[in-house]
Amino acid sequence: MGFHLPGPTKGKVDHLIATCGAERVPHPPAAFHDIPEDKALICVVDTVTYETASFCFSAAEMALHNDSSDFRRRTWLVMDRGKAEELSKYRTARAERRKEPRASGRK
Repeated sequence: MGFHLPGPTKGKVDHLIATCGAERVPHPPAAFHDIPEDKALICVVDTVTYETASFCFSAAEMALHNDSSDFRRRTWLVMDRGKAEELSKYRTARAERRKEPRASGRK
């Protein structure tokens, strides 16, 4: 599973807000494509003993972190996508994340 952003084991939300300009959002968007291309959705999960911040880089990753059967408390953030990619060591071409599957041109 996923790409994680470094930081303290507790207080990760405040750390990302203070150091990366992240902003709290009340919940993830209804659809992944609703996230502006220059922004990244981050889910901070409180496991009680530590917190982990995950970069939701795809619709599947967002759905995985938004699992209603998982009881752990979550805080949702948006931040600069380039910064999230840098911190998590994840790289994508912006066009690739929205590209539709190509129709085969074979005859």
